[in-house]
Amino acid sequence: MASCSTNGHMNFNVELLLLDQALWDYVIVHELLHFFVPNHGKLWKSLMRLHLGEYEMQEAALRKIASQPR
Repeated sequence: MASCSTNGHMNFNVELLLLDQALWDYVIVHELLHFFVPNHGKLWKSLMRLHLGEYEMQEAALRKIASQPR
């Protein structure tokens, strides 16, 4: 749904606009945090929790959407 490059560019798939706003928040925060933490380790997870609380439901919803045939 999105990507963050090492030179500071963020790209978002237009299909994100078709999803629930809570999923937008997850994707945007996810990518913004990669400017500070390049991986999905403990620090990244702690910062996700700080900004979004229990973010795992949104993460699971996006994985389910991504696994569906288009």
